[in-house]
Amino acid sequence: MRKPRGKEDWLALASGLSIGADAFIDELPFSPSRLREISGSFWEEGYLSLPPLFGEDELVPIRDAIYALSEQDIPPVYIYLFDQPWWLFARLGVLLRHFAGEKFGVLPNLWAWHLDREGARGWPPHRDCDAETVFGEGEDAVLMSLSLWLPLTDADESNGCMYVVPQSRHAAKGTAQKADLLGARPLPVKAGSLLGWPQDLYHWGGEYTPMAKNPRVSLSLEFQNGAFDPLAEPLMDMDKLPPFETRRRLIQDQFAKYRHIDPGFGAGK
Repeated sequence: MRKPRGKEDWLALASGLSIGADAFIDELPFSPSRLREISGSFWEEGYLSLPPLFGEDELVPIRDAIYALSEQDIPPVYIYLFDQPWWLFARLGVLLRHFAGEKFGVLPNLWAWHLDREGARGWPPHRDCDAETVFGEGEDAVLMSLSLWLPLTDADESNGCMYVVPQSRHAAKGTAQKADLLGARPLPVKAGSLLGWPQDLYHWGGEYTPMAKNPRVSLSLEFQNGAFDPLAEPLMDMDKLPPFETRRRLIQDQFAKYRHIDPGFGAGK
């Protein structure tokens, strides 16, 4: 059996990335009026879709590292061994505190995708949490958990963009909570944009087609309001990223967790 790759081996695969480095996180600014605008759309439609927040200087090193992993037949989720994907989400602290509370935590649920061949596709229709994750209505609504999806390349209907079922298409509370999947809405986005939804919203990834102009490369991470009991453990602190070995175990745990979505999942090399 081959010896597992050590930290230096991984760093050699990803030029420009780091593991366990110190960093000052410069959070992106969101004015109170902008947060109100985002919130209004979020609660009305059931999701948020924001134009590019990150520049190519932040995206390119992560994207190139995912391409390098692919060349070694390593699943793209191993990008979370490195600091930079975590730092991208950490820059969203203002937005996360607005939706998930001052003491939000990071759920141990993460994934990354690299679609680059005809027929490849994102995950089928699902919800990230089968339990209700929104309590109350209107301005009094409280969000228990939130999923964020961050494209590192442009994503559209030709290369597998995300589809969501707007909140209005969900059955009324107290019924079977079945979504009208035929009412799904494609969400084409530019690299560096941000999509997010409550974890009980139906969504899925599209298919990579012959018309695609570029791969679809993306990241996802999930967050929880600290006022609720943890949906999964360990609930992590975004201000204190897990060390290398913990990240490795966390990533390896994802394959068993998501095997119900794709039985062919393997932990790679």
